[in-house]
Amino acid sequence: MFYRRKILLALLEACGGELNSTDMEKLLFLFCKEKGVNYYDFFPYRFGCFSFLSYQDKRVLTQQEYLANDEGFRAGSSRSFSRSLETEDKLFLKDFAFRTKHLRGDALVRHVYLKYPYYASRSEIRNRVLSKVEQAMITPYAHDKNDICLFTIGYEGLTIDAYIDKLIHNNIAMVIDVRRNPISMKYGFSKTRFSNYLNRSGIFYEHFPELGIASSKRKNLETKKDYTLLFKRYATTTLPQCEDKLEKIRRFLDAHKRVALTCFEAETTSCHRHKITELLQANKNWNIPIVHIS
Repeated sequence: MFYRRKILLALLEACGGELNSTDMEKLLFLFCKEKGVNYYDFFPYRFGCFSFLSYQDKRVLTQQEYLANDEGFRAGSSRSFSRSLETEDKLFLKDFAFRTKHLRGDALVRHVYLKYPYYASRSEIRNRVLSKVEQAMITPYAHDKNDICLFTIGYEGLTIDAYIDKLIHNNIAMVIDVRRNPISMKYGFSKTRFSNYLNRSGIFYEHFPELGIASSKRKNLETKKDYTLLFKRYATTTLPQCEDKLEKIRRFLDAHKRVALTCFEAETTSCHRHKITELLQANKNWNIPIVHIS
């Protein structure tokens, strides 16, 4: 079992074996933040900090009968997972559960919002749990940048939640997927689920497979020279046939202002997306800044 799932189950156990979804999410968030370890990543969502991966784990653990098939989180097994944690985590969890045992419901939400105001920046309920003075503390964290900009971002090394957090942090309104085949072994990044998660997060999704590189052309890439030749061929053979897609990128920028091209590689120069931006910048009428998110 993934260690993060043991953390989730042990936390539930330490909190009495049953929590509603909001309390579980907020306590899991606090545990990760206070421990200083990203067992789960989170991003600002409708009710504050949220993790798609935690709910995927809930589904898996329910199928395995470690959790009951409830709307919230309820232990479905008598097995103790706190015993299987590393000693440091076990001791920290005991202290954490004691310190937070009276924090539930709006009191817990308010505690999280005040301590980590960034994650309250997109909340639909902050007016209910915070005073007007406290709400003003959230304002500086609003994602209100609206100057036009083209970004590029790779999801290598990121969870789906950390990836979405980077998009939100930069107030990106739309993602253009430039993978030829948008299938990934990494959870959350295959097209159907990926587009669904982005849309649920208020981010538009578009897929331009024509701007991708066929997997057959990526075989036997071992040296820097191999990649250089691959990208050179891509720039001289594929991109000239995609003028309509490049024009669509410009139209999407006019409509959404802040748009990101996305693929797998974290390093921009190791990905074909840098050739797309080079071609766009080569146009004498191009005057839009381009930012590569790392």
